[in-house]
Order: sequence, then structure tokens, then C-alpha cells
Amino acid sequence: MILAFDTYYYDGYSYTVCGAFESWDSEKAKFFVSNRRKGIDAEYTPGELYKRELPCIMQCLSHIKIDNVTSMVVDGFAWVVDGEGNQVPGLGKRLQDAVLKEYGKNISVVGIAKNPYHKQIPNCEEVYRGISKKPLYVTCTENAFVNHYAIKVELMFGEFRIPDIIKSIDTRTRMMAADEIEATNIMKEDIGNKLKGLSIDFSEFDKWVAETEKNGFAYRDAT
Repeated sequence: MILAFDTYYYDGYSYTVCGAFESWDSEKAKFFVSNRRKGIDAEYTPGELYKRELPCIMQCLSHIKIDNVTSMVVDGFAWVVDGEGNQVPGLGKRLQDAVLKEYGKNISVVGIAKNPYHKQIPNCEEVYRGISKKPLYVTCTENAFVNHYAIKVELMFGEFRIPDIIKSIDTRTRMMAADEIEATNIMKEDIGNKLKGLSIDFSEFDKWVAETEKNGFAYRDAT
């Protein structure tokens, strides 16, 4: 089984969806698992995506049995490069290491990035799908298998640049956030309507104050 992750950020929350599918040529995901995390662990910094996304993915992963997982997919890179051009762990490699530490399983992680890294990454394959002139950028935690997985990504189901399964996960992530935003707005509207029902008509009170002062008494507001 293969797991693919996507995370979307909105209004101080992170929304992560994992899609599980049987093989690289599967037409649809077998199931989805979603997770909401309050707060954003780090601002986006090139080369340090793992600081904000890894906690989200690991929390989502805690709801999944990974006994039969053979590989995982992240929206990013398995490896990146430092200021001197040296290959260093990216989100994919960080995820592999975290899973090994947490679950004792060494699972290959494939990075499928929609945008190029700001520097050239060694062992990164550009994959063109369908009639798109824009590539996907494929990396893998095992450099020797990059070409192998690049071919798998190229042949994934779907006629467009983004494979259908990857697109469905991306869509569900945003829908998850949108549904919660809508639910919050409905709740706010409901509370507002209830408060309107509790509004007080002060016209009678004002008449009482005027009558009291007319009779020689003074009204003083409570403080």
C-alpha cells in the first residue's frame, strides 16, 4: 500500500489528508484519513519545509496502520541542497527517518513537487505527463531508485499533469478546511441571531429615568 500526504494551512490551523492506494497505477484511493492540527509549527522557509509539515504528517500517520505500507509520497522533495550545494535531508528524508524512529520501519519516501527548488538538486527527475509542458519534480530517499519512481509517477492514472489520486488528496485537503470555515460561519451566525433575540428595549427605561428626575430624584449609572 502507498500513502500520499498533502497539508493546507488556513487561519492558524493545518489540515492534512492522507490518501492510501494499492499500487502506482491505481485509479482511485482506497481510503482517506484527515487530521486537523491547531497552530502552525513554523513559517515556510526554503529547504526547511519539514519543520511545518512533518508534525502534521506524523500526527495524521498515527491514525493509520502501516504494516503493509511499501512507500509514501510527499508534496515536496526527499532531498534538498544547502548553501554550498551539498545534498541534505528534505521533507521526504525527514519523514523516512521519523517513521523509522517511531515505528521501526524503513519506508521509501517519494517527493513529487509541483514547483522546482530554488537550486538544482542532484538526483531529481523531471517528469512530463499528458500534454503538459510543465514537469513534476521527482526525488526519492534512495537516490538509486529515482528513475524507477519517476517512471511510476509518469504512468500514474490520469491524463493531466497532476495524477488523479494526488489531485483528489489535494482537493480533499482544501475541502476539509472550507467545510470547517463554513461550519464556523454558520455557528457565528446562529450565535448572532440568538443575541439579537436577547436585545433589550431601553425606551421604557429611559422614560423611567426621566420621570424619576422630574420628581426630584437623580439617577446615577452603576460603575
